[in-house]
Amino acid sequence: MKVLVVEDEPVLREGLVDLLKGAGHAVQAVADGVAAVNWGVQTGFDLVVLDLMLPRLDGLEVCQQLRKARPGLPILMLTAKGSEEDKVRGLKSGGDDYVTKPFGARELLARIDALG
Repeated sequence: MKVLVVEDEPVLREGLVDLLKGAGHAVQAVADGVAAVNWGVQTGFDLVVLDLMLPRLDGLEVCQQLRKARPGLPILMLTAKGSEEDKVRGLKSGGDDYVTKPFGARELLARIDALG
């Protein structure tokens, strides 16, 4: 699967890239919301792993723009925002799944496989 990782924290972004590549996925990573929309709309990704607290454009807006441009693109939100209200807002904005940080690597990979 070709996965777009959108995460502004460099260490976590690199860790996600390594995890996904190790599982056999092709990965592109970006660090802000504007880049996420540009890459997500123009490139044929199979799935987006999306942080919500991003510079330049927040993850909810990124999700909504990607959903308009590519309605069938699976979006997994990966965020520290873990309240029920946050989860409902994320899913209602167009997310297909919602995982809170910290997360288990095997669970994340299983959720990505389920969406792919």
